Amino acid sequence: MRPDAAREAVIVLVSSGFAAFGCSTPVVDLADANGGVTQGLVLVERSGVAGAAPQTNVSAKFMRLPAASDADLAERVVGSPFDRPSVGACLQLGGAVEEPISSLSGTGPIELLDVGDVTVRAGESPMPLAARAFPDVGDLVFGVFYTSRDAASELPAPARYAFDSSGSTLLDRFSFDAEAPAGPEDVRIGDFDLADEPLIEEGAGAEVTWRAFDHAAEVDRVYIDVIASSGAAVRCGFRDTGHALIPASVMKEQSRGEGTTAVTIAVRRVREMPFAVSGVDLGEIRFDFSVIGRARLVSR
Repeated sequence: MRPDAAREAVIVLVSSGFAAFGCSTPVVDLADANGGVTQGLVLVERSGVAGAAPQTNVSAKFMRLPAASDADLAERVVGSPFDRPSVGACLQLGGAVEEPISSLSGTGPIELLDVGDVTVRAGESPMPLAARAFPDVGDLVFGVFYTSRDAASELPAPARYAFDSSGSTLLDRFSFDAEAPAGPEDVRIGDFDLADEPLIEEGAGAEVTWRAFDHAAEVDRVYIDVIASSGAAVRCGFRDTGHALIPASVMKEQSRGEGTTAVTIAVRRVREMPFAVSGVDLGEIRFDFSVIGRARLVSR
């Protein structure tokens, strides 16, 4: 659930509750008396080339921002954006586009909170996260965020991930856990395994299959990125049913250009869910597990 949607849902539920009991007490928004909202975003990324061991990166940001701020813009400014096409649709990814930082100046600064020591546990061994200073963006964004100490970390999937904070003067200590999905498995393009550099006819659609799990189809989404040699990328969204068809129009667009003979295919299983801890008004954890391969384009 996106932060704005979560905020609206809480307001609607509270409003409905007061109406049901005939109460005239004003509805209390998530913002505190100072008009601020604390938003937590935890991201677990697990990625690997098809046929090779994946690597996992964990990051966590706890933002204090004015209630009037654009939550999606704030997420992009602090470096945690994720473009989501709707199911059955595709969109062109913009790449590293400079966000309009100046648009934040009218609402006030974003502070990335120090929440003490943060540890992730998935399996037997805990993994402490490193606190890092966020590069100051004028007086608009400042503070610390948390990331994996080792970029080569490997954490299991599926698994239950537990997150613990020792707390600080800015936020009480907290703990929460979330169930991570499995990464994409048995991914095939047509009759070929993704690891075997499958063949795709130029200008034709591409049939993609993977191992699906019945219980995950409703909560997980699968996104397939098609990346041209130029770096231009298109992302298509699907339900996690084990089958998808990348439209011929996408493959045609990505195969344009003299000498283009291959594209990169990234199949991502994404699970997003809210978390609730004391002191955090809007909490979201996102698991983004992907497998990457290359496909060769051949003439009909």
